[in-house]
Amino acid sequence: MLRVAVLGAGFMGGTHARAYHALSDVEVASIYAQSDRRAAPLAAELGCTWTDDLDRLLGDETIAAVDVCLPTPEHRPATEAALAAGKHVLLEKPLALTAEDADALVALAAETDQTFMVAHVLRFWPEYVELHRRVSTGEVGAPRSGLATRRQPFPAWSDLFARADLTGGAVVDMMIHDYDALNWIFGAPRAVTARGHRNPRSGGWDQVQVLIDYGNASALVDGGMMMPESYPFSSSLQVLGERGALEYHFRAGGRSVEMGTGVNDLTVYPVAGNPVRVAVEQHDPYAAEVAYFVACVTAGRPATRAAPEDARLALRVALAARDSLEGDTPILIAD
Repeated sequence: MLRVAVLGAGFMGGTHARAYHALSDVEVASIYAQSDRRAAPLAAELGCTWTDDLDRLLGDETIAAVDVCLPTPEHRPATEAALAAGKHVLLEKPLALTAEDADALVALAAETDQTFMVAHVLRFWPEYVELHRRVSTGEVGAPRSGLATRRQPFPAWSDLFARADLTGGAVVDMMIHDYDALNWIFGAPRAVTARGHRNPRSGGWDQVQVLIDYGNASALVDGGMMMPESYPFSSSLQVLGERGALEYHFRAGGRSVEMGTGVNDLTVYPVAGNPVRVAVEQHDPYAAEVAYFVACVTAGRPATRAAPEDARLALRVALAARDSLEGDTPILIAD
């Protein structure tokens, strides 16, 4: 039985905790939070304890793994402390808010024998996985152009979004999903140019267009969280290859990703013939992500599907986009 502690009792902490609880070979040992407002009800739901004493939790030798769903500025110190205590770590995205912190965590991951994974959930989202598979097998030829969108009203599930200094704004915290998905498909980016708007509600860049140069290909990410309240959460990924195109469109039934029944379509557009809608077997991507982490821990292998190096590359795109917005110039991505 693998005993796991979840740090954070917000929306994502609760999502991860429930995913662990659903696994037969895992026990949620404790929920860590600074107050009982959300932690106590979540702990009661899962039949575990909650604590505000992180040192004591990390000192519990019966806890083998820690899931970090704390505000992003706390990612580095919490991860460093957990790894130093001999715990395996699943860290919610983004990896960090600064290049310095990201580099430090990647270096630490290379030194530790513990499993260290970053929770970039699109690598477990059924349609993104299938789209990536089809590109990788050469079905549409070499990818040449990409378009990713992610739009929603201002999030209501956490007060943190009103503090861009704590989240990085939509250009970092929200759109990093799409940078990672595009890097997964197109490879290492070379340069970034961005244009967008600051949000008076957060002080951050919350409605943005980001052009990414991949050398032989390019991709545009368009999105943010300044849509009207009536607008449903929506995302998409389109890839044009030399011999066809793939398009995925998702639209929730309400303003947040988990609400209601909406649109969930993946379509192949071949060079010859009619478009083909692809039926993809459905599963909860958060549950799949957590299950993969547990499998890596149990097998004693690295989590190569969502490695810290990949998370750092996505963050480099995000930080370059923010620098471009603030300096009104293209930004080169360092090797």
